[in-house]
Amino acid sequence: MEELLRGMISGPMAVRTSEGIAHTIRKAILGGALPPGKPLPERQLAAELNVSRTPVREALFTLQGEGLVDLEPGRCARVRAVLLSEIEQIYALRRVLESFSSRCAAEHQDPVRLSRVEDALAVQRRLGSSESATEQAKADLAFHEAIAAAAGSRLLLTVMRQVLAVTVAHRSGYRYSSAHAKRVHAQHGAILNAIKTGDAGRADTLMAEHISESSLLALKHLNRAAIAAEPANAELNVRRAKVRSRRRPVLR
Repeated sequence: MEELLRGMISGPMAVRTSEGIAHTIRKAILGGALPPGKPLPERQLAAELNVSRTPVREALFTLQGEGLVDLEPGRCARVRAVLLSEIEQIYALRRVLESFSSRCAAEHQDPVRLSRVEDALAVQRRLGSSESATEQAKADLAFHEAIAAAAGSRLLLTVMRQVLAVTVAHRSGYRYSSAHAKRVHAQHGAILNAIKTGDAGRADTLMAEHISESSLLALKHLNRAAIAAEPANAELNVRRAKVRSRRRPVLR
């Protein structure tokens, strides 16, 4: 039987709590090890983690709340596939929330948390040209999450993490070109400079522009993925139609 979390289970019993299990599965989803549509059988996950099914079930409910897992009564949980309409909504939410968090961070001026934003940007800039889509996505997530933390609101940070988790799961599916990566780094640098100088209005505007541009790229990639999947989907629909026709009763 295929192992769902091969190489990702480590650490003491803390990882086997519902929170630890959710973290492990979340990491696998965001890292691309568990792609959209992948089944997540409770029994198998419990066996791999050497726990009962209860903490696994609780972890899956947590991930459902984050928009990473689909749970349907009587059916196996699956990694959630993000729809085009949802990407549009999520990025619209990000534009509002992240513009606000940038403004708050500029007004709050917490030196410790701003240093973490600087560190996150430095990590992004050190990534080489051979970095994977997952590495790019994680570095991008760290920068945006650090700004949300610098805003000084625990509630805002909690909401931002939930929204970012969904976009990063999708973002892990494609790489930035070298030219686009440099453009993103420059945009991030300008946002950070506005925050550090206390220019709340400029930080707000620059973040809104950055998220709008990121939204266009995400939608472009999702459209390409949908077009590429059309032949396979068409073939699957034909097979399903044949199965349904064989099941129909013959009218006499």
